[in-house]
Amino acid sequence: MIWFIVLNVVMSNGDVYSDIHFPNSPQYNNEKSCNESGQALVDQKQIEVGTSNGKAYFICIPIDKNKLDAAVKGQTNS
Repeated sequence: MIWFIVLNVVMSNGDVYSDIHFPNSPQYNNEKSCNESGQALVDQKQIEVGTSNGKAYFICIPIDKNKLDAAVKGQTNS
């Protein structure tokens, strides 16, 4: 399994921004590290956005390496 963070920011005007973060090292590829990093990212993003301008959220999601490999192989560079 590969854990990754999906960071979403919902702005007060209705705009939504999303970003995906992967672990930098296999030693951090676990649910606990993902949640700790996700919370730190949300806290940082919320400060950048401001509490009256929007709200930041995160979710940690695991994906099987074989499924990730298959998804990447299915992409084209056209």
